[in-house]
Amino acid sequence: MQYRKLGDTGEDVSLLSYGTGGPSQFGQRTGLDDAGRAALIARALELGVNLFDTAEAYGEAEAMLGRALRGHPRNSYLIATKWTYRDDSGPVKDPEIPVRSLEQSLQRLETDYVDIFQVHGILPQHYDQVAEIFIPVMKRLQEQGKVRFLGVTEMLTMDSRHDGMSVAMERHPDVWDSVMLKYGIMNQWAAKRALPLATSSSTGVLNMAPVRLTLTRQDKLRERMDEWGEDAGEAALDWLSGGDPAELIRRGYQFAAEPEAVTTVISGTSSIAHLEANIAAIDGTLSDEALSRLKSDYSESASPD
Repeated sequence: MQYRKLGDTGEDVSLLSYGTGGPSQFGQRTGLDDAGRAALIARALELGVNLFDTAEAYGEAEAMLGRALRGHPRNSYLIATKWTYRDDSGPVKDPEIPVRSLEQSLQRLETDYVDIFQVHGILPQHYDQVAEIFIPVMKRLQEQGKVRFLGVTEMLTMDSRHDGMSVAMERHPDVWDSVMLKYGIMNQWAAKRALPLATSSSTGVLNMAPVRLTLTRQDKLRERMDEWGEDAGEAALDWLSGGDPAELIRRGYQFAAEPEAVTTVISGTSSIAHLEANIAAIDGTLSDEALSRLKSDYSESASPD
């Protein structure tokens, strides 16, 4: 396993990390039981994964992760979780919301601190209000030792050009230790603004869902490519994968990990075999020719899926 620094925190983070969101939500939607989750986490740790991402919004994922991590030394892994800053009416204004959220997360995760406490899915138009109300609160939690680092994450479906993450790094580069965004073959927009900002501000980048959904489904890939005017051969990216869907996913992970600004690539699965395949994939690299072609052909891509 390769490791990269989380911004200027000094923490070494595995190049592939494990996420409890996504389609399976840590096996909640695939029928995985607690024993299966414990085996999955044990295998991840054995293979060098040391960052686990979760959220209060992911059903029972926090509690499931807490149980799966029982017996493993707390200093052998990092936990990143998220709190939700808005409800159906818009951004909340009660400064105690993240305090209550964190206390509940700590109970579910069976720990007395989290390594990264993140604002979940912030939209650029909400950033200034959220920052004014909640940065002081989050910093207080940090001072109390309940949180080590602070982060923000994007709402990709509503902000596929990562404006929320860019605004956060521009406004408060000394506050945020990490941002979570998507950078992949089908969404390279972060290379224009967000990734350079992360480099200049020494902010860690957690790269989420780099192959989901488009690269994992040929019908979705062809649909997206058809929108972009690509022909049938290009639509399947056969030149990259040799017509093998599994190879396309492997190449997708390698592309996602290529920028030095990316700290870690998050992978979510309920299958140990898939986890092992993703770890093996990210240990490889794309050829210079393939990398150059992907960047040349799809540098303007900003797919929300």
